[in-house]
Amino acid sequence: MMQAVLVSLFAVAGFICALWWTNIAGVARTVITASLTGVSSLFDNQLSDREKERAARQAGIRLLIGGGNIAWRIALALALAGLPIWLADRVGFVAGGAVLDVMLRVDYIVIVSVLAIVVVKGAGRLRKPVAPQQTKDPLYSPVDQFVHNFAFASPAILKFAARVEGGLTAKSSRPAISQPIFVTSLARGGTTAVLNALHDAPEIATHIYRDMPFVTAPVMWNKLAGGQKRSVRRQARAHGDGMQIDLNSAEALEEVVWKMFWPQNYTGATIPLWKAEDQVPQANRFLHDHMASIIRARNVQAPPGTQSKTRYCSKNNANIARIPYLLKAFPDCRIVVPIRRPECHAMSLLRQHLNFSSLQNDDSFVTRYMADIGHYEFGNLHKPFLFPDLSQGALDAHQPDYWLDYWTCAFQEILRYKESCIFVLQDDLRSTPQATMMALYKNLGLSAGDQDFPSYFHSQPDVTETEAFTPERLQQAQDLYAAVQDYAQLGQAKIAM
Repeated sequence: MMQAVLVSLFAVAGFICALWWTNIAGVARTVITASLTGVSSLFDNQLSDREKERAARQAGIRLLIGGGNIAWRIALALALAGLPIWLADRVGFVAGGAVLDVMLRVDYIVIVSVLAIVVVKGAGRLRKPVAPQQTKDPLYSPVDQFVHNFAFASPAILKFAARVEGGLTAKSSRPAISQPIFVTSLARGGTTAVLNALHDAPEIATHIYRDMPFVTAPVMWNKLAGGQKRSVRRQARAHGDGMQIDLNSAEALEEVVWKMFWPQNYTGATIPLWKAEDQVPQANRFLHDHMASIIRARNVQAPPGTQSKTRYCSKNNANIARIPYLLKAFPDCRIVVPIRRPECHAMSLLRQHLNFSSLQNDDSFVTRYMADIGHYEFGNLHKPFLFPDLSQGALDAHQPDYWLDYWTCAFQEILRYKESCIFVLQDDLRSTPQATMMALYKNLGLSAGDQDFPSYFHSQPDVTETEAFTPERLQQAQDLYAAVQDYAQLGQAKIAM
């Protein structure tokens, strides 16, 4: 009996060592990734039918190769496991049948399995730890990418998810929508920093990364995805601006809903502006219900004893193209527009355009992700809003003057609604963040606690070189900024009175 047990342990050790040495776990992960990539391509609405077929065929080839790699590793492991049994039987130490009888006993299988797990865990702890900077949890693993591609394969899927969540929610538990807040400007204008500063107000509910990809069913998806157990290491976002994000960070996801109801607006090289008379009652009802879902999701996820969220707040840079629509659809809404000096703003847009063009060239999923959530601000996907006087095609987006002209056209349009918007200067957010945000909180009717507002904003003056701009264009933009600046300062003075 003891001889049989001893030989069986050598067999088990040989089997485990062979699998470990040949890295079968890594090969298996590669096979799983290949299969998910192939299936994901079938749901990718950014690919043509021919591209989907080619991607699926390539994934199939990788699966066949991966299957062969797994097969020979298992065969080798079985051979090494059988070697000590065969040798013991050959030299007459113990019969091979007796060893197999021991190995097939339930108590033996349980005990050896537990011992194997302990040994593997112990060996893992003895390994030299990897330096923190060498590890990075991706926000989107291959499995996440598959789920994302499925969710965004068709607007019908997201609409269906919203209907399911609505059907599971009692009408009495749906929060009322009052004075929703829309933070908007051109990208790189400071909207993310303002959103983060508003996000921490006790009344405010915003979209967060955890809502992806089933943005329209945040409560249901949070439960299905594991709730707060699902997490990633906090890391710098792709913009390279030093901001750290995790699944609970506020994010701009509202544009997903607008794309669902106005898909025709995104098919051309530019995106047209929404007019007040373009109202679509069905879309407005969906937006209203969506705001209620976001508020409910944040309340469900909040720790016990936390003040209930009552106000919806979104950061959506695309809303600068639909201010009159929003004012008519949600008459009590508050529209906050951060404004940055034109020369600094234009250079920042140029840098991000080059940055995301490179990222999208290197990783096709970055392109897919940004297209699905409606981020066309820069990069290879850039689609400018068709503001009046915008000379589309006259300049290259890789030129500083392009973004300066874009800034001028955008804020000439936005200035038309100065009486209905709250303009906040980025210069004020940098130089006097506490006073500026306290004034904004008061204007929005929010409760300011002990927030340290300077921590949300850069403190250095916002300056940049101007030699790259055409002097006439720069002067036009700076004159417009002076007009906006005067109005914003007047607005701040009114708030303080």
